[in-house]
Amino acid sequence: MEVGVSMPRGRFEWLVPALFVGLVATLVLPLPAWAMDVLIVVNFALSGVVLATAASMRRPLDFSVFPALVLGTTLLRLGLNVASTRLILGTEAPDAASAAASAGSIIEAFGLLGAGRNPVVGLSVFAMLVVVQFVVVTRGSVRMGEVAARFALDALPGRQMAIDADLAGGAIDATEARRRREELLREADFHGAMDGAGRFVRGDAVAGLLIVLVNIVGGVLVGVLQKGWGAAESARVFALLAVGDGLVTQIPAFLVATASGLVSAKAASGDTLGREIPQQLASKPAALWLVAALLVGLACTSLPAVPLLGAAALLAGAAIWTARVRAAASAAESPVQVESDRIEDALMVEPLSIDLGVGLLSLASEAPGALLDQVASVRRRLAQEMGVLVPAVRVRDDAALDPLAYCIRLRDAVVAAGSLRTNALLVMDPKGGVPDVAGEPTTEPAHGLPAVWVPAQSRQALEARGLAIADPSGALAGHLMEVLRRRAWELLSVEEVGRMLDRLQRTAPRAAALISGSAWPIDRLRDLLQGLLREGLPVRDLERIAETVHAANPQDPDDAIRRARSVGARALCERLIQRIGGNGRQLSAVWVGAEALEGEAALRAAERSVVPDAAIAERLVRSAAPGLRRLLERGEPAVVVTPDRMRGVVSRALRGRLGEVTVLARGEIPQDCELHIESAGEPAAA
Repeated sequence: MEVGVSMPRGRFEWLVPALFVGLVATLVLPLPAWAMDVLIVVNFALSGVVLATAASMRRPLDFSVFPALVLGTTLLRLGLNVASTRLILGTEAPDAASAAASAGSIIEAFGLLGAGRNPVVGLSVFAMLVVVQFVVVTRGSVRMGEVAARFALDALPGRQMAIDADLAGGAIDATEARRRREELLREADFHGAMDGAGRFVRGDAVAGLLIVLVNIVGGVLVGVLQKGWGAAESARVFALLAVGDGLVTQIPAFLVATASGLVSAKAASGDTLGREIPQQLASKPAALWLVAALLVGLACTSLPAVPLLGAAALLAGAAIWTARVRAAASAAESPVQVESDRIEDALMVEPLSIDLGVGLLSLASEAPGALLDQVASVRRRLAQEMGVLVPAVRVRDDAALDPLAYCIRLRDAVVAAGSLRTNALLVMDPKGGVPDVAGEPTTEPAHGLPAVWVPAQSRQALEARGLAIADPSGALAGHLMEVLRRRAWELLSVEEVGRMLDRLQRTAPRAAALISGSAWPIDRLRDLLQGLLREGLPVRDLERIAETVHAANPQDPDDAIRRARSVGARALCERLIQRIGGNGRQLSAVWVGAEALEGEAALRAAERSVVPDAAIAERLVRSAAPGLRRLLERGEPAVVVTPDRMRGVVSRALRGRLGEVTVLARGEIPQDCELHIESAGEPAAA
């Protein structure tokens, strides 16, 4: 991870504004020759740093200050042009040699380097540089900036809706959604600023050409009319200085224009060009061999053989080196493969895995919003919601499955299965009915609601109608979340309970001491936490659970559960309560009272038994089943409310016989919630 340099606030904030003011001052204040040399060197160094930074960035926003730097470097070059013109045309030197030196040693040196003693050669070199920069580099950079800005703005609504969909589907939380929206807006603003920065680069090229012409024409007039020199001598001296002045400003401008093109062309691949270009060019050794053979064939013609054979040898060497690197990487991976094939590995049991048919392997990606990213989000949500640290989920292919099928395994046992459609969306009616859309009818895997698979291109139209939409990865992640909510207790091993106790020991050692030692062996604590999770109660607040259950009667298996339920019952009820009207809250449930047991003796017998008698369990099931069926038909959660002393009895009787049913004691329901009782006959409020 790269870490940026943090500058002290308040100490350097004035530096950049002061530099911009200084640049404006160079437009009107005369500069000595030595100051001109210093600023030219600074201009070269700054342009080189800009180009190197643009070539090494990982994504465009890593260089978000680039548009401002383009403005600053353009202003610097224009200031240098004006100052150098003042030095060139305002010289008081009596002869041509002194006049050339008065413009600064760097300008004179660049003039001699580019033109020698022949001004025609210098002007030709400068003209070619301006043409290359203006016609090729600058024009291409401007065009790339325009296209990038247009695509960024066009894609903005769709990318914002994708973030909203991930937030609604639970793939990300509100903080991550806010961060992604801010980054998205910054990226759009950056591309818009880059579109404007390209105009500065293009205008700088035109200004440089005009300033050179002004220096030549003005210099000839100064030399002939004011100095009394000959026309040829004046043209030679001032053309030399004009070319040197043009080169010292246009070469840095060329570097900045190239950097502008690199910034606009850089895709969000997450790596630098220094790694991407060699890696991708050398990814196919056969291509290097092919080009090397072509160069050898050309060397057999009348073309010069030495450079062709030299280039062919370099390509052949690169191909051999690349092949060896790839072979070494494969050899490094092979021991791992051999190690994984050992017979002992067959004894390992995966705590949690998802098997995909071969047609669904494209979903197994780590890209944002893809399956692996959403599975990680499910693990985070379950940890926050239930307090259970879900082990890593292994996603693998299974050729025995239908190509579009999947199954969820818990300790190698299949606990859920379903099928998906790639390049399609799962559409559901939020009210629980059948969606009124054309497509392939199916059933939503997590809750068994009616749904329809539709083409992915119709997302916006379906969202406008208020329908619930999930992509294949989201549907599978939602199914996994529901499975883990119901069966999280099976993941709570003795080892995990030990780690939970270790964490509690670090944060609240006195509370940890209450549920450790001989009175609370770790298997008893595991059974307690598993019982809470089986009832749908979170175990995240282990400190309060310890304070509540430490004095529970070890002979009564329900005593600790009754005490611990007071910690998480409120959170459980809040997940089941529905909003009605303005601020109204209602819980629809089935009432199962003492009358269902047909006598106090039967109730006392059931309380003493860990496993209810078959006759008692049958009476409780017959009492609750009709009302629960009506709740499920309306798409409401299956909830049973009983007297406080009967909650454990009813829970043990209904568990596994009527599916996933939540059993609440009457005293656990908040007082501000209206309880709507579903009777054995017609519904009636109580």
